[in-house]
Amino acid sequence: DITINSGATLTIEKEASLTLTGNYTNNSGTVTLNSDSNEFASLKVGGTSSGNITYNRWVNSVSNGSGWDLIGSPVGGLSISSFASTNDAPLATGGGSGSNQYAIGTYDNTQSSSTAAWENYTSDGAGSTTNISAAGNFTKGKGYQMATDSGATLAFTGTIDTDATETISIESFTDASGYRWNLISNPYPSYITIGPNTT
Repeated sequence: DITINSGATLTIEKEASLTLTGNYTNNSGTVTLNSDSNEFASLKVGGTSSGNITYNRWVNSVSNGSGWDLIGSPVGGLSISSFASTNDAPLATGGGSGSNQYAIGTYDNTQSSSTAAWENYTSDGAGSTTNISAAGNFTKGKGYQMATDSGATLAFTGTIDTDATETISIESFTDASGYRWNLISNPYPSYITIGPNTT
């Protein structure tokens, strides 16, 4: 077990990890996980979890050759709107069709393969986009496109998912009414095994 007391600080650096077989409790302390473009901190909790962490997750630059990142939130209970406000400076904004877009988007695969496209959240909900104030929370296991102005970390603050599995809806569109491309993500602040443990 580990308990972070009020006022205490625990930092897991980008090249480090912490694995708990027991419980994680944060009593209003500060727990931070760091990363850069090729190293990512890891926190695994085998028991129960209460309290937040902040994962400073590296996200590519919208330009300069690296392009958009395809990622998900490594924490639970995080509002997309508050995430955008917290990360206002490094999060890329603007552009699009004249509306104020945030560099946070989802893929609309309900269209045909010729019209399916990314849709970013905006400050005004112009066109068919969603106003970021109505975006709700990040969905566990759902993938998003994101980008920063010049390559930086974005702060994800929320709870640790300790469920052994997560279920996310995958659109198959067997009636050919949409596009079959889906983007899923890792909902944990650690690496995961995809497939049997033997692979």
